[in-house]
Amino acid sequence: MKTKKREWHGIHHPWNYHPQAFRWSGEMIVGVNLLPIATDMRAWMMQKGHLSLMPDQEAPDKGGFTNPYTISGVTLSLLMSRVINQSHAYAHGAEPSHDEVDSEIERLRLYNEILLYSARLSEVAIKQLLYCTQIPESRYRRMALGQLLESPCPSCKLENGKEPHLVSLIGTLAHPYHLCLEFEHCAMDHMDLVNKLRNSQAAHSGIQELNIRTPEISRADLQEECNDLLNGFLHMLSHVEDLEQSILQDLEDKANTINLIKINGLKPEQCNFNLIPGEKFVDQGVSQLNKVN
Repeated sequence: MKTKKREWHGIHHPWNYHPQAFRWSGEMIVGVNLLPIATDMRAWMMQKGHLSLMPDQEAPDKGGFTNPYTISGVTLSLLMSRVINQSHAYAHGAEPSHDEVDSEIERLRLYNEILLYSARLSEVAIKQLLYCTQIPESRYRRMALGQLLESPCPSCKLENGKEPHLVSLIGTLAHPYHLCLEFEHCAMDHMDLVNKLRNSQAAHSGIQELNIRTPEISRADLQEECNDLLNGFLHMLSHVEDLEQSILQDLEDKANTINLIKINGLKPEQCNFNLIPGEKFVDQGVSQLNKVN
C-alpha cells in the first residue's frame, strides 16, 4: 500500500504511568494490565505464533485484568484472523458455485471487513497502552484512529479566541522510548491512510461500486487488494510492537522493583511513586524514590 507523505505537527506531552498499569492482589503487583495485542497479531500473520482467548479472569482485587481495551483487543484480533482466513480461502476458489454477482459482493464484503478491522485493531492497541498512563481516559475514549494521530488540544479549545495547538497521543506514547520519529516518518502515514480508506469506503455511506466481472477476476482482485492492505498493516504492526514491548518491559521492571521495596517493609502511605516512562526505577532508599508529595 502506497502512503502519501505528510508532515506531522502534533506535540508530544510528558506523561507518567498510572497505578492501573498494573494488576494488583492486595498491596502486591501480580502483573502488567495489558497484553501484547499487536505483537501477537503480527506473529500470527507471519505464521510464527497463535492467537489466544483472554487468560482465565480473576477478580480485579485478585490480579484480574481491568484494562477494558485488553478484552476488546483480544476479541478484535480473533475476528480479524477469521476474516483474513476467509478472504484467503475465497480468493483461492472457495464457494465455486458463486456467480458473477455473488463473487463481487463477497469481494466487497471481505475487503471492507479487513479494512474495518485494520483500523479498529490499531485503535484498540493504542488505547490499551494509553489506559496505563495518567492521561485521562475521557481524553481518548471516543477518539477514532485519525484523532489519536493528531488532534487539537482540548485545553486550548476551551479558551475563547485561542487557536488550539495539535497533540499526537501516539507520538506522546512513543516519545520516551525514542520511537516517535519512526512513527512520524512511517507508521503514522500508514495509519492515516487506513483511517481515510475506512472512512471513505467502509465506515460511513461511501463504498466501492459493484464491478460485475467473472468470478475469477473478482477473486484475483480480492487477493491483490487484501495482500496490499495486509502487507501495510503487518508493517504498521511492527512499529506498534516495538512500542508495546518497550512499555511491557518498562512496566515489568518497575513492578519487580516496587514489589521488592514492599517486601522490604515500605509502608503503603510511602508508595505514591512517580513512575516515569523510560527511566529506571531504582530503590535507593525512601527519600530518593522520586515520590509524588
